[in-house]
Amino acid sequence: MNATIVHISDLHFHTYPQNFREWKSKRIIGTGNLFLHRARQFPIKRAKQLVEQIQNMKWDHLVISGDLTQLSLERGFSLARETLEPLLKDPERVTIIPGNHDRYVKHSAANDYYKQYFGEFFGDEEIHVCKLNSDWVIVGWDSAHPNDWLTAAGTVRRSTIRATEKLLLSFPEKTRFVIVNHYPLTFPEGWKFDQFHELYNLIPVRNWILRHPNIRLYLHGHIHRNWTHHLPRVSTPELLLVNSASSTSTPYTGQKSSFHQIDLQEDNVRVTPIMLE
Repeated sequence: MNATIVHISDLHFHTYPQNFREWKSKRIIGTGNLFLHRARQFPIKRAKQLVEQIQNMKWDHLVISGDLTQLSLERGFSLARETLEPLLKDPERVTIIPGNHDRYVKHSAANDYYKQYFGEFFGDEEIHVCKLNSDWVIVGWDSAHPNDWLTAAGTVRRSTIRATEKLLLSFPEKTRFVIVNHYPLTFPEGWKFDQFHELYNLIPVRNWILRHPNIRLYLHGHIHRNWTHHLPRVSTPELLLVNSASSTSTPYTGQKSSFHQIDLQEDNVRVTPIMLE
């Protein structure tokens, strides 16, 4: 059976802090970055244009792989929900996971704005699970957590790996899986790796995924340069990794895509880059 995924990421809906309480910790740095760069890089009109473009496409499932907001302020989440609402009518057709900017600072459980505004698209379990059809299953991971002032790294918890491993064993052997996580597992050639910006446990997580050949696709964002990468496996299908970060940003020189359409056709995966002009 065939299924089509639209994958977007890192939309960075933004508002500015309005009171002393909202200026806490690293939001001071984040607000400076917003004022100098991000507000112009992610204009709201492009977010609305993205929604209209996706509305006119044919798809079975929408994936948003984190960083809905810039400063994890409630008004940022509210604006994101209001703008994206036309695409969110059926929660069973949408997977949304948090990014590091959605967990920018520590919140009490009562002020978990990601959960309040988008929790229905992940759920209350350790992992998010959505069966696309008899061949393909989406698995969402939450690896984002608050950090100190100059750190944006994440961690895939051991409990997340255990829950995913148990899930894989519960499906028929022929089932293929799509992992959705905010952080990348691969990088462009010449990219300078920053341990304070990526997954703390990147290498063991990547090796774990490669040991499970029925995980065929890994969707992520985080680094604002889109790409499609391939990791080979010995005697089993390769792992395809797709980055759709900064789907609403103003285009940079040489950019070839803003987001991706992914067509799953039985055992085959076709990725089509799409520009938001």
